[in-house]
Amino acid sequence: MTGLKLITFDLDNTLWPVDEVIRQAERTTSDWIADHHPDAARALTPARIRTVRDRLVREHPDYLNNLTRLRRDAMAEAFMAAGFEDKEARHIAADAFLVFHEARNRVSFFPGALEVLETLADSYTLGALSNGNSDLKRIGIADLFQFHHSAESIGRRKPEPDMFRAALRSAGVEPDQALHVGDHPVEDVDAARRHGFQAVWANLIDLDWPDDLDRPDHHIHHLRELPDLLPLLDN
Repeated sequence: MTGLKLITFDLDNTLWPVDEVIRQAERTTSDWIADHHPDAARALTPARIRTVRDRLVREHPDYLNNLTRLRRDAMAEAFMAAGFEDKEARHIAADAFLVFHEARNRVSFFPGALEVLETLADSYTLGALSNGNSDLKRIGIADLFQFHHSAESIGRRKPEPDMFRAALRSAGVEPDQALHVGDHPVEDVDAARRHGFQAVWANLIDLDWPDDLDRPDHHIHHLRELPDLLPLLDN
């Protein structure tokens, strides 16, 4: 090993808790539709959208590589099922998604997240690797990362190798010079290990580790633990 140079981070549930963010974004979107398109509001209950989304994913699994398209198309189909013409349904869905996405990027960081990122950015190349559709510019942390690869920008979601390979190309490093930090046992930790990265399990939301996976060598329960762990990995 020639020394740690690149640290990549997952985003949702690694730098901020995401479940309540999504729920609030859905409520904000529903309120916006009720105000601007009251006739469409009955078609956009969260339960209805989830039902349509699940069907779309069953029929076209590739939707999971583009959550923006999935949510937008699910809203459009829900509106069409409620009697709206295709063009109008898609227009309302496109506007509604902009409302959703703005709210989806109003996040509250885990304690210490920003301080840790700012500290690490002085010594390492930082990258973001996410299956979601958050916008680092809207969130206000784009300047801390040299790149942000997502399932949408790459065309394949983790745990596939594409995003990890793109990170190595962006940073100009080898796998043994890279560390990935994430919350998901399969999509982050096990995937990173299989693709040659070191990995740290950021278990900030108290998940259980799957019995069928080898346990990680390194895990943290608070992001402030990460800088103290790096000397064990940087050699």
